[in-house]
Amino acid sequence: MRFKKVLLSMFLLSLAGSSVIFADTAVNKLRVTLNGSVLSESAIIMDDTAYVPLREVAKHFFAFVSWGDNKQVQINRPNIHMMTISGSTIFQGVEKGSTVTFYVLVHGEKLTTPISDARMVIVDPYNSEKEIYAESNPENVDVFRLRTKDVKYKFSHPGEYKIRLYMKPEGGNDWFLVSEKTIYAQ
Repeated sequence: MRFKKVLLSMFLLSLAGSSVIFADTAVNKLRVTLNGSVLSESAIIMDDTAYVPLREVAKHFFAFVSWGDNKQVQINRPNIHMMTISGSTIFQGVEKGSTVTFYVLVHGEKLTTPISDARMVIVDPYNSEKEIYAESNPENVDVFRLRTKDVKYKFSHPGEYKIRLYMKPEGGNDWFLVSEKTIYAQ
């Protein structure tokens, strides 16, 4: 009797192992590059169809992704423009080591996802970030404008400084990067 149990167990384990090997060969991983950036998650090919990680792709297009209760996925890519302004001059470049007082003016359209929070950060060339704007319960309108308070910032290092606008959809926990502006320090 014990021999039959051992034999049956070995048979079941061999079936499980062969199905894992079959599944691994049936699903091939695929590296995806989007506008020169490699996605952190791999895509898979199954039955001659490529399945790409939606959240990763949406991140590169500055879009919201939300899942509905009825197996529905919604993608919303708002059209957001940001300008960095010092005094009355729009700028995109600064001298390395200079301290600049500026504000960010944002104009957006097609924001159909209700928003619970918004925040903006400046990220230096070494990926250190400083928050320059935060608001809870901003107005949810199709066309919106916002202006940060004046920000006094020292551009200590040469390189790219990124101004990033994040929004959190109402009822969600995830922040989505919806726009990015680059300031160059030389």
